[in-house]
Amino acid sequence: MKISPLLEHHRHAGFQVSAYRGSETLEKTGEETGPAPLQSPALYDASWRSVLAVSGADARKWLNGMITANVRDLTPGRVAPSFQLDPKGHILAMFDVACVGADEFLLLSDEAQTAGLEERLRRFVFISKLTLADRSEQFSPLLVRSEALAALAGLGITAPAPGACADLGEGGGWMAATAAGVEIWRPPAATVGLWRQLAPAIEPGGWRQYERQRILDGEPAYGAEITGAELAQETGELARLDYTKGCYVGQEIVERVRARGAVHRHLVRLRLEAAVAAGTTVEVAGAAAGRITSVTSPNGHSGSYIALGYMRDPHAATGTTVTAGGVAGEVRS
Repeated sequence: MKISPLLEHHRHAGFQVSAYRGSETLEKTGEETGPAPLQSPALYDASWRSVLAVSGADARKWLNGMITANVRDLTPGRVAPSFQLDPKGHILAMFDVACVGADEFLLLSDEAQTAGLEERLRRFVFISKLTLADRSEQFSPLLVRSEALAALAGLGITAPAPGACADLGEGGGWMAATAAGVEIWRPPAATVGLWRQLAPAIEPGGWRQYERQRILDGEPAYGAEITGAELAQETGELARLDYTKGCYVGQEIVERVRARGAVHRHLVRLRLEAAVAAGTTVEVAGAAAGRITSVTSPNGHSGSYIALGYMRDPHAATGTTVTAGGVAGEVRS
């Protein structure tokens, strides 16, 4: 279990901490536990994020054959979302790959995924001239959501453009613009100072608030919406697939699904009139048609609930009336 370098700071402030995606980190701030829950936190202690470095003369060619992103054409300073698939096309890991040098790449994922990702990649190294190194203990990131980038700029920190990364130079670390926002990776001691600099200007939140926001935004998470049971196209995360790069593990199935248009279930958002548990079966006209993966309430406590889940065709269409555990709802866009 990774421990956030900000743990003592959070405890001293009276915040609640707990485990999330393989890291002991901030769960709730004082404001999140009050009668009016936070509506727009944009700064997170993202110590659950991890980094696996792949470097060496063969790193680019080798990595291109291991994952779904186009590493062959990824230039220094760019970031691409990716999957690792098994030979049958099922998803083993979800991460972002940042190119920080001609032959140096960083795989940005979660602590809960890193050990398995590294172990599976090492099976295929053979005599390739490259090294794999888990650098997660050397760096701990903060995550700033895109809506707070103006505030970040006001503090003199220029975020990279979407899909880009930037070296932070002296002191070590980098910034990477991913789908979740801007990740600022610094050594642990520097992360503490950076949090104290950013927190007065950007509203902080804990991982429960982060979970709520990602569900509202329709962002899938590995271990919830994405597991070893899903095929890549079922998740809707098509930006993680490249159809021009050449051969990689699982490519045959990805191409077969694309050629046949054979996606029979889809990840969707649903509106529900009450809370239900993840794993609840979704029914249409009394017949099983899908499954709930995550649920949250837009205002944090009551009212309509928003869920993510998988629905089979043709029931994935927007406006389809559903029930889940006896609770009425509908598929949303």
